[in-house]
Amino acid sequence: MVTFVRQDASRLAAWDPALYWYARGVGRMQQRPATDPTSWVFQGCIHGVPPAITETHEAFNQCPHGGWFFLPWHRGYVYYFERIVRAAIKEIAAEEGITPDPSATWALPYWNYALDTPDPNPVEDFTSRALPEAFRTPKMPASPEAVELTVDNPLYVPDAQVPPAAFWNAPHRALGKNSAFEVLPYTDVNPFRAMSQTFFSATRSRQTVQPSFGSEISYTSMDHFRRGFGELENVPHNQVHGGVGGWMGSVRGAARDPIFWLHHSNIDRLWSSWLSKDNRNPDDTSWLDHQFMFFDENGDIQRPTPRDFLGIEPVDYAYDALTDGTGTQPAVVPPAPVTRAGERVLATANPRQVLSVHGPTEVSLEPVGDAGRVMEAATAGDVPEAGLILTVHGVRTDVPPGTPFHVFLNNPGGELDPAGPYFVGWISFFGAADVDGDLHDHGGHDVSFDVTDQVRRLREQGLLPDGPVTVSIVPSIPVPAAESARAAAEAADPQPSFERVSLTTA
Repeated sequence: MVTFVRQDASRLAAWDPALYWYARGVGRMQQRPATDPTSWVFQGCIHGVPPAITETHEAFNQCPHGGWFFLPWHRGYVYYFERIVRAAIKEIAAEEGITPDPSATWALPYWNYALDTPDPNPVEDFTSRALPEAFRTPKMPASPEAVELTVDNPLYVPDAQVPPAAFWNAPHRALGKNSAFEVLPYTDVNPFRAMSQTFFSATRSRQTVQPSFGSEISYTSMDHFRRGFGELENVPHNQVHGGVGGWMGSVRGAARDPIFWLHHSNIDRLWSSWLSKDNRNPDDTSWLDHQFMFFDENGDIQRPTPRDFLGIEPVDYAYDALTDGTGTQPAVVPPAPVTRAGERVLATANPRQVLSVHGPTEVSLEPVGDAGRVMEAATAGDVPEAGLILTVHGVRTDVPPGTPFHVFLNNPGGELDPAGPYFVGWISFFGAADVDGDLHDHGGHDVSFDVTDQVRRLREQGLLPDGPVTVSIVPSIPVPAAESARAAAEAADPQPSFERVSLTTA
């Protein structure tokens, strides 16, 4: 039975009761000691533990990514967090004599960043791709009836460029993210491709993995960035983490930014939306009966399984809309990501290069042997099961750069439109920051794309020029000059980098 309805924060007034009471509940959690399972710090540590935290617990550092437990684990994580906030709201209301009890109907909102589709005109007004106002203002009303913003706002996290040595001093977002204007391009949050999948999870075949909605089958392993991302985890999940940046862009700190919980509320909503289209969850018992560890509002351990969170309305909550912000079809669908490079190298570059956060970084690949003939055979389909795999190797960064990066192949004249034919896909630095240390052993990774069909299509249309293969890697949210000057005054630019780029075939 549905008791609570989660609402779209992008459509709510700045201090709608859902957001006001979320702030009050978060504030109460922040006052509790880190050893309390219902505290803000403890709940954040379930996802990842910042270096300053000395407490340990078997529930810490669980966060599965890149495997089929990604969706059910985060659903349970958000569900029990919501119960903790609701209990904190009830506690505050009782202390302050507020009636009717706001906790009786309160539910965690969601951030529907894909609600507004692209506008050809410059963005001059708030869009859903900007953080909701309640997360951008340092002050909030002192009471539900107040209008003036007079007390500290627990949902506010400052935006700043922080050097690696000071990264963990305090929660922050990337520079410029507390803006009323667009901070996430629609390309990076459009869930169309994910919502178009019919498989929840799939296994890899040779170097590729079948595109799926909910990330690769990981059997009983709670993987951390070791397997293939599902389409939903790639876009919008990883790109939103990377686009907000700061602690949100780091696995250790993400859950300490209050926007994290609204982001994952929306990811959970998209799962419910996908199920409403008659798609199905896995029926394997290794998925259905795997136990997680969370804590309820009383601080008691709960050990739910995915079987406890199935369905469009999984427990006692539902969403106010399952169709809004679920994606629009791009004019050109980019290549599919794959799990690793092929075996035969056709072209390579070994630049060990730092990516600019201000504009394109271009790499020219040197052909190896009879690369041209092999490429032509692969794209013509003359070699069964052969394909062309473009890989950016050794992706890592010192601190989260506050932007995903777009990859383009052989774009003549510098055409850098992610809706165009030369767009390959995304590089996200979520899970690849050196400030995460050896957490989950994912300080860097390879990003691969199957560009077989794209190269074939470009050749058929006469859009692929002769000559060396070039790759452009471009920040999707370039740091403007004014912000760059501010960054230079505060700290050096982030240093996202890669080891090399290769074009391979099976």
